[in-house]
Amino acid sequence: MFDLGGLWIAAKYKIPMLVIMYNNRAYYNDWAHQISVANKRGTDPERAYIGMDIEGPCPDFAHIAKGLDWYAEGPIMDPKDIGGAIKRAIEQVKKGNPALVDIITWRRGEAA
Repeated sequence: MFDLGGLWIAAKYKIPMLVIMYNNRAYYNDWAHQISVANKRGTDPERAYIGMDIEGPCPDFAHIAKGLDWYAEGPIMDPKDIGGAIKRAIEQVKKGNPALVDIITWRRGEAA
């Protein structure tokens, strides 16, 4: 969610760059901190997700990037699709375009 300004700058100034998103749909580092704080304060750690998860709705970063004239693929959920998407994105960067590949990952403790 902090990335929109960076996407816009790269599009505006035609910066050829490759962005590979490790997208766990959460501000997980802060989420883990919120759990720690809840445990220390004796509050419910099950509520630590509030303001930390980025779901419902899940932002479609590839769609957003395309709206800013980037080459973009994703969200990618199947690891078998990652290699081809990265290859195609690299080709775009070599042509002078910014490119984004949005890869959905599991959060710590989640299972596939």
